[in-house]
Amino acid sequence: MTTRRTGQTALTQEIQHHLRDLIARLHQLNDAVGARIELRGPDLEILDLIARHGPVSPGEVASATGIHPATLTGIVDRLEKGGWVTRLPDPEDRRRVRLEARRDRGPELVRLYGPMNRSLSEICAALTPEQLGVVRDFLRDAAAAGVEALGGLQVD
Repeated sequence: MTTRRTGQTALTQEIQHHLRDLIARLHQLNDAVGARIELRGPDLEILDLIARHGPVSPGEVASATGIHPATLTGIVDRLEKGGWVTRLPDPEDRRRVRLEARRDRGPELVRLYGPMNRSLSEICAALTPEQLGVVRDFLRDAAAAGVEALGGLQVD
């Protein structure tokens, strides 16, 4: 039992190491893509959130990311100025706005992220459906653990 636990602990530590390395590489990729399209890394993260969940209110984005509303306003201003997002009137309350990603700009991002997406597709193609399910569940649960850990660090 001790040998199994020691091996599992070492493997868990190795997984944590690789996750930290992946996070660093993804930040570098976002910075490089951002430099090509004149956006900052955090701007791309906000754009991705808006594209995946939009239209969303600025308040929803601030809540989902923990970014201060004043900081978010600057990011949204840059995204709108660059033609990446549109501010739309909220259909239920015309005093509020919703943020929507401009779909016509998507192909530019697809091209820039293409090499990474192709590599991920090749990696996934080498796995069985059962293995892909384990990877999917692990990534989902790891993201949820990040949300939980963040909640414990936030100051009210």
